[in-house]
Amino acid sequence: MPKSGFMASRRNFIRQAGWLSLSPALTGAFSRNANLRNPDLAAWTSLEDDALFALVRRQLLVPDGRIYLNTGSLGPSTLQVIDTVYGAVRELEMSPAAENWGPLGQKMEGVRQIIADYIRAEKDNILLTRNTTEGLSLVAQSIRLEPGDEILTTDQEHGGALVGLEYTAANQGATIRKMTLPMPTLSTGQILETLQANLTENTKMVLLSHVNTITGLVMPFSEIAAITQPRGILLVADGAQAPGQLKIDVKAMNVDAYATSGHKWLLGPKETGFLYVSPTLQPQIHSAFTHSGFAGYSASSGTRNVATIIGLGEAIRWNREIGEERIQRRCLEMRNYCRQQLEALPGIKLISPADDALSCAIVSFTLDQAKNNEVAQKLKEQDIIIKVLPGINGNRISCHHFILKEDIDRFISALAAAI
Repeated sequence: MPKSGFMASRRNFIRQAGWLSLSPALTGAFSRNANLRNPDLAAWTSLEDDALFALVRRQLLVPDGRIYLNTGSLGPSTLQVIDTVYGAVRELEMSPAAENWGPLGQKMEGVRQIIADYIRAEKDNILLTRNTTEGLSLVAQSIRLEPGDEILTTDQEHGGALVGLEYTAANQGATIRKMTLPMPTLSTGQILETLQANLTENTKMVLLSHVNTITGLVMPFSEIAAITQPRGILLVADGAQAPGQLKIDVKAMNVDAYATSGHKWLLGPKETGFLYVSPTLQPQIHSAFTHSGFAGYSASSGTRNVATIIGLGEAIRWNREIGEERIQRRCLEMRNYCRQQLEALPGIKLISPADDALSCAIVSFTLDQAKNNEVAQKLKEQDIIIKVLPGINGNRISCHHFILKEDIDRFISALAAAI
């Protein structure tokens, strides 16, 4: 080998070895999971749930011994998704322009169809975004309202959903009204009665979470749409907490718009998301970002991160191959197992619904005397990660499919000691 080639190879080896030596946890995780790369999901899905989801847990880089109960904030991507993004980055950087507007760009555009199939919609109604907030804000800033018009939402919405409403209200003279839902909510009828009592002749738009970020309440959108649609009220769904743990059908929900992220329950790459806009609402969507259309890449969108978007497509493929109904059942099973044990603990009050029809993988509680942030810190010291709910002295637990019963048992034991 010529000396210059030898030196270059040596530099590459040293650089790679040096990077790996800085991340023993990362290299250990990759080594530990090496036999799980490119898994045969068809074979996996023939297993019983406990065996299947134990294998899924090993697909994550979350270290052994860490119990991660905060998917509702950010989900850990699988090795398959990470490898897909890494592979796309390598392809891109070999010939950036040719790949970005060529083969990889075409793969990115194909993700719109993957999303459409996943939520039971058409590709033309799908816009790729960076997160739920971006999608909801794009809809809010496109809606034309008059002074005195009202936007109805709840007092339990995420701030990312509210910021677009606040922008629209401030610039168009509209009013935001927030209805209060009981915690816990007891029935679908209770939700519909609350909605009916808060609608007025000035209500032009209703924005609700598909899954409530605080309690995990699953909103009955098809029943809600039966109330709003005859009145000509736009119905918008904040779907941040739903895809990846629930089966999504935007047509059955009868929503005008549905925005979500890929980096929570779908376990997709960070800063990925999508927006569905119904055919009837789409002509009203006017923004600089969509001026050239809804395509993955357009003159108004500018250059996109094709690698992460392709990774989002892989995350959805993974979800569908395991089975959306199977995942939904598993999430509810783990949540109910956790809920039953929480009910036996003194010093807490459950604020998530008990009815399975209104429930998902999230179970939340408030504390009578203990402080939520102090409890969360005590658990963190034992490598158990939960979510602090500010303002209500509560904590939120995300029981995604990769959480095992022994994880919940350890969490409950540590929580009992902490409170």
